[in-house]
Amino acid sequence: MDINTQFKNKLSNLFFLQINKERAGCIFKTNIFEDIYMPIAAESIVNKIKDGENIESIPVVFFIEGMTYVLGADEKFKYNESYKKLIKTFPESEKFIKGRIAERIKDNKFEDAYIMLKGLNRIENNKEYYNKLIMLAESLRTKNEAYIEEELVVIDEAKSIENYAEPYFYEAHIKQEKGDYNGALFSINTYISKGGEETIEITEFKNSLKTIANYDEAKQLVYEEPEKALTILIPLLEELGDKAEIYFHIAVGYRILENYDKAIYYLEKSLEIDSFYPEVFNELGINYASLENFESAIHYFRKVFEATKSIEVCTNLVMCYLNIGDNKQAKIHLDIAKKIDPKDEILLELEEILKKA
Repeated sequence: MDINTQFKNKLSNLFFLQINKERAGCIFKTNIFEDIYMPIAAESIVNKIKDGENIESIPVVFFIEGMTYVLGADEKFKYNESYKKLIKTFPESEKFIKGRIAERIKDNKFEDAYIMLKGLNRIENNKEYYNKLIMLAESLRTKNEAYIEEELVVIDEAKSIENYAEPYFYEAHIKQEKGDYNGALFSINTYISKGGEETIEITEFKNSLKTIANYDEAKQLVYEEPEKALTILIPLLEELGDKAEIYFHIAVGYRILENYDKAIYYLEKSLEIDSFYPEVFNELGINYASLENFESAIHYFRKVFEATKSIEVCTNLVMCYLNIGDNKQAKIHLDIAKKIDPKDEILLELEEILKKA
């Protein structure tokens, strides 16, 4: 269930009284042009009845609370515009609603507090309310990941306020969590450009995003523009040199440039950090095969095949055995490959080669 549906379902906890426009106008001292249903928290009515009071004597503030809740729970509710008008006629409405929100927070009813604050913000949005909404959404997100989309909606709304930096700060962290490092970098730079304080922590965060964004860009370039990728990746070793993956991508770049010795050097550096990295073993096999050191290539391809049972690795083994003249092992691995994917195109080509051997 998405958050908006969850909010709307909570309206079933309210009690709606049908009130004609004349009575509503009299209660709130303003003109109302339609009969409406006025919401009130059911528990409040029950408590009043238990105290022996007539429903007719319900204080206006109970309606204020109910209308604010509806505004926050369902932005398309039929009577929302009338509710906004009625709430604004009550002089102490903002102070009262803030008090009720504080009570909800004190009672750990954070979602109800959030809904009421959202309703208050729809009456008159401002930085104060948006700051609190985003912080509450952050808190709720720790318990329910679905709140991430709700928080992003609030952040987008908050951006409409001129020279308001904070939404971009929170957006940057959400984008970072989602793996959109370029987007996160753009958001944190926007935060700073709109007057957000660039603390030491913000600078470190920004620099880390730059590093990761550059790294991601380089990984995308390795196969198409290996030289450009290497000019980005190699300087990043100073910051990311403790990660096996960066050595792997550098090695791929060198292998595509046909500098197999350098590729092997970086692959071995990768294994020093992570000795259980099948992709590295596979790359070592490819590089040794490219250097026509087929015995070493077989050694690494066998390690990869034991872990992955990949048709590609199995056909690589067949080719290596053919190159060293071991037709027996080539035939054994050809039969293994047939069981994996008998229609593989490379496998069919190798089968023809073996027939002629």
